[in-house]
Parts: sequence; C-alpha cells; structure tokens
Amino acid sequence: MGPVWLDVHAEQIDNEEKEILAHPSVGGVILFARNYYDSAQLRALTQAIRAAAGRDILIGVDQEGGRVQRFREAFTPIPAAQSYHALGAATEMAEQAGWLMAAELIAHGIDLSFAPVLDRGFACAAIKDRAFGEEQQVVTQYASAFSMGMRRAGMATTGKHFPGHGAVLEDSHLVTPEDPRDILQSSDFAIFKAFIEQGLLDAVMPAHVVYPQHDTQPASGSRYWLTHILRQQLGFKGIIFSDDLSMGGAHVFGDAPSRAKAALDAGCDMTLICNDRASAVSVLDALPIQSVPMADALRVRTPIDWQTLKQNPLWQTTHAVLTAFNTHWRTMQA
Repeated sequence: MGPVWLDVHAEQIDNEEKEILAHPSVGGVILFARNYYDSAQLRALTQAIRAAAGRDILIGVDQEGGRVQRFREAFTPIPAAQSYHALGAATEMAEQAGWLMAAELIAHGIDLSFAPVLDRGFACAAIKDRAFGEEQQVVTQYASAFSMGMRRAGMATTGKHFPGHGAVLEDSHLVTPEDPRDILQSSDFAIFKAFIEQGLLDAVMPAHVVYPQHDTQPASGSRYWLTHILRQQLGFKGIIFSDDLSMGGAHVFGDAPSRAKAALDAGCDMTLICNDRASAVSVLDALPIQSVPMADALRVRTPIDWQTLKQNPLWQTTHAVLTAFNTHWRTMQA
C-alpha cells in the first residue's frame, strides 16, 4: 500500500473516487460522520473502498469518544477521555471502552481508530476533554488501559500528538502553535517515552506544533523529532502518520505536495490529506510511486461480525455500562 491517506465525499463512492482509490500511492481512507448513515451502509462502504482499490488498503476514523466520535447512531457512545478520572472510574472502565470502540469498528470493516490521545491537560483548544488527565500518571494509567482494550479487540494503537500538544493554547487545526519549553524535560514527552518503551504503540502521529528550543519546524515535518528523537533516540519501530496536512498548522510547509514531501522526508511513513480533493490529487500526481510494507501490520487480522458482536454478553454489558456512564458525564457537564 502507498503512503497517502485521503477521504471520500459521501455514503457511497463515486466513479471519480473509484479511479483515485486505484492509484498505487493510496494506502488508506479516513472516514467522517458524512460517510455514515447506518450499519449496513457503512459495511457496504468499506467493502466498496477495498474493491475499488483492488488491494487491502487501510481504513480508519477518529472514534476516540466524547466530542470526537464520527459514528454515533447504532454505535455505543464512547465517553470522553477526561471523564474516566474525573468521575473516579477504575482503569478497567477505560479498557472496556477501548475494547468496545475497537470491536464495533472492526465489525464494520475498519482497521484503525486514531487513538489514544496521549496529550496532557485540558487547556489547549484542539485537545480539551480528549485528554485523559492533567498529570502524567493519570494519562499513563487510563491511556494504557484504553490501549490494551483496543489491542484485545484486535486493533492497533496510534499515540498522538507527539511529542505533546497539550501545553499550547492554540488550535493547530487553524494555526501553527509554538511551545517554548524544553519539552524533552517535560512530563508531556515522558508519557510518549513510557508508551514506546513499554511497546504500547503500533503507530505515532506527531503534532503540528513548533518547539523552538529544539527545531524551527513543526514536529510533523521535522527530521529532528521524527528521525533523531522518535526513531533513533526512542527506538520507535512502528508507523509514523502525519496529522491531517490540510490543517492550518501544516501550511507553513507550502502547498499540498510540499507538505506531503516535508512530512515524508522528515520521517513520516504515511500522510493524511483530508477534506480537500484537489490537494489530495495533486499529492498523488507529485509523489513518486512508493509503498509502505510496514503498514500491513496495522490491518485487522480477525474480522468480527456485527450481529454476533451485539449478541455477545460482554458487548451487551459493556454497552449498557458505558452508555450510562457517558450520560452521567454529559449531565455533569451541562
């Protein structure tokens, strides 16, 4: 599979998308809320995407929980990451949520939810309740449990946003924030370091944030961060995804092909270009044909049947518990 991830417009793919998906540089498709109507439609869509590609490309989505959950109707409402510690839940609750979230996606032909968020703190406009906590220990405990639940279901984990996005206030969807600290000495970085040392991450997604004490480029396009620190110093051997290169935080690298080239040259294995068809096509046209053999390790190996899953007593119990927990959290926030 190739290095480029892109999106599709609607609940079904059109003829232009079939042609694009067949391009050898396409390695993945990321889905959004607009791509979902009901369970049968979503399963048909993921099958159609792979049929058009003619190979086992990856399909992913952001289904973290809370405000970042693309598929809702008929899916279990996954609580926001902040809620577990805030309401005094045991870490087992986070593990159950990770398992159920992953199992429901796998049952619809989806390989990845880009999770867990390992950023610390709630002040950043891009993060807020997507963080598991403010303290290193809290984030590590709950995110580890969530990750183990994902893996138990058969889904790979993607830690984001390396080396830590939580301390900046600005939203990298709109601008390129700067974190002036020596982040290598911070608890933010220590979280990623611990996860990598413990082998809890199959993939990493860097931040569109500049850390000027270390480099002038955002981490998402920085050889210092992705090659020197992540690969060489921390010894990370999994896949490195760029964050969405259509985000405002990535525009410092230039036009879409320049952004993709910067990310790949810095050390990313796969790049995401979302919600901008013209840019995605321009990247496919500009990049040399290449493959990412390591990405095959992220594919789901054991399919799950949706109807069988819903009849599983473990799913039924977990669904009920998480639904009630999420309702309580939302009531507390109202």
